[in-house]
Amino acid sequence: MNARLKESLRTAGFMFGLTLVVITCVSALQLATAERVNRNAALFLQRAVMEVSGVPVPEDPAAVGAWFRQSVDAEPASAPIRFRVRDAATGAVSATVYTRQGRGLWGLITAVVGLDPAKGTFRQIRFLDQNETPGLGARITEAWFMGQIEGKTGPFVLKPEGTRSSAPTEIDGITGATITSAAVRDMLNGALLAAAKEKEAVK
Repeated sequence: MNARLKESLRTAGFMFGLTLVVITCVSALQLATAERVNRNAALFLQRAVMEVSGVPVPEDPAAVGAWFRQSVDAEPASAPIRFRVRDAATGAVSATVYTRQGRGLWGLITAVVGLDPAKGTFRQIRFLDQNETPGLGARITEAWFMGQIEGKTGPFVLKPEGTRSSAPTEIDGITGATITSAAVRDMLNGALLAAAKEKEAVK
């Protein structure tokens, strides 16, 4: 076996060993943190459901979890797409929260959308996951954008940013982020349609 072949085999063996060590470390880290990641994701969802329901969110994660277990019915339980939030004092449903997804410019946008079943109006929206362009589509997470649906009835049409329309069926889009804005509009209108279908099914 010549020297060049031996050197090649030694290099390949070293790279294989190094790759194996790195994969083992990354896998061990993933397994070690999986429970914490899942717990944090669940807490993030619970906080978002509280916010869009109009419930003040406590700092203590344990208090958030306790409220969620006591006041929220998740349907279906395994992968909920709807949450019914009950008033602690009366037990009546004070908010219905829908998990919605839409196709943004760079991938799926996931959000929770709150509706007031008594008034037939929107509460708010919170985004659980989005990969839109910073400074453009990612501005959907800004307070002014998320808060503009509160008290409105929909279904929504988009108006130019800065319009600040008070009309119950109008929301501002984001300049330079037409695809993202349209995706959010469709998610909101989809939540409204889901609520209407459920109401019709109960009759």
